[in-house]
Amino acid sequence: MTEGPEHYAMNFAWVWGPENPSLDKVARLAMNLRGADAEKLEILLERWLTGLGYDSESGHYFQGGFSVAVQARGNGGADIVFVSGRQDVAESLGEAVDEFYEQVLQHLTTASVTWTEQPLEL
Repeated sequence: MTEGPEHYAMNFAWVWGPENPSLDKVARLAMNLRGADAEKLEILLERWLTGLGYDSESGHYFQGGFSVAVQARGNGGADIVFVSGRQDVAESLGEAVDEFYEQVLQHLTTASVTWTEQPLEL
């Protein structure tokens, strides 16, 4: 069995650490994916996004306590930012990333993924 790209492991020290003692900040986790089979990625990505709600005003997809901003996609790549905040920040962000992994990433065998924890913001 061939494994898909690396799965993100929730960094609780990032979202619950000293930078966020009141749990009132917003966490953004950026994902940069490159090198996937373009057709396969597009099918998987579209299927995943269709399962989420969509806010046309903000351009974000959402579900529960997280939202997703698709910044770029195409040619076997995608730049996506997962966003969550408040007290359920770790749970909802973890849920978003796990769902994305299960529905998209684990089905890709040639892609590489970089996860970037962005600075927390109010």
